[in-house]
Formats: sequence, C-alpha cells, structure tokens
Amino acid sequence: MDIDKDLVAASATPLVLAILSEGENYGYAIIKRVSELSGGELQWTDGMLYPLLHRLERHGYVESFWGRSE
Repeated sequence: MDIDKDLVAASATPLVLAILSEGENYGYAIIKRVSELSGGELQWTDGMLYPLLHRLERHGYVESFWGRSE
C-alpha cells in the first residue's frame, strides 16, 4: 500500500510524540518503532526524523541530550 505523503507528514509529529511518551529514546530506535507501529508501511529516514525532532525541541516539546551507549 502506498501512503500519501501529506498523510505521512501530518501524522509525523503526533506519532513521534506518542513514541517519546513511552520513554526516552534515540533516533534509530524511533525510526524502528515507527516501522513496527505501521506494520512496515512507514519507512522513515534520518533526513525525515531529525528535522522534526529539532523543530519539536525549538518549540519546547522535547529535550535532547548526549549520553553514552552501553
């Protein structure tokens, strides 16, 4: 099934906020979770996710931080 680009764009913010409401996360894990939640129908890239995260941070909806991987 081919999902309309406008629908993907409109649902991106609430989808990312819903994923982050589950707990702290990082970019690759968010992309993977989007794919899981959509049954593989949505395949996001870094180029789609990170501008959205930066915009959410500018508006005060999310915070970013650096951490060490375990």
